Amino acid sequence: MRRTAPSGLEVTPPHTDPTSLDDWARDGYLSREEYLFWSRRVCGLACLQSLLHGWTDVRLPMRELLAQALEWGCYVVEPSGRVQGLLYRPFMAWIGSQFGFGCQLVERTPIRLSAREVRPGQVLIASVSAEIRDPDTRDPQRGGHLVLVYAVDDDVVRFHNPSGYSHNSDSASLPLSVFDRFHAGRGVLISRGGQPAAAR
Repeated sequence: MRRTAPSGLEVTPPHTDPTSLDDWARDGYLSREEYLFWSRRVCGLACLQSLLHGWTDVRLPMRELLAQALEWGCYVVEPSGRVQGLLYRPFMAWIGSQFGFGCQLVERTPIRLSAREVRPGQVLIASVSAEIRDPDTRDPQRGGHLVLVYAVDDDVVRFHNPSGYSHNSDSASLPLSVFDRFHAGRGVLISRGGQPAAAR
């Protein structure tokens, strides 16, 4: 869990447990440095990994998922080291071909509309700000991070947040109106098999 200070320098909060960084090998990374580089950029793959665990028998370490995603062009690493991605269209082609998931691109669609398509067997990987883990954030950004919306009921959005704190990562929930403050109006609808219903 890292924050960017007003100076633009990244700072690690003092309560961060440094031993947690030793998990990189279990995730299949070749080095701690590789893990630190990619761990802040694979939120979409963490959502996919959750789906694979919930919907299939496929169990792949994060680094293997990343290798496949790179091969399919879901991420583009520029010579400067800047990473573009997760790129939705290559991602949809990959998980449709590799895992048989149905995909539908969501663009310029408020969460109140795309949430209607979330149901058993159909989820939404939604673009939000990483600041969503602190719902009281004032004037949050929109987009730049991905979460897995798995249920919406009684105007409450329930989602997995790869960058959440320990108490709100696996099962976070927010009123739809609060979620909307962080939502960028885009994402990918994913179904277990076949083509999902398009967002209206």
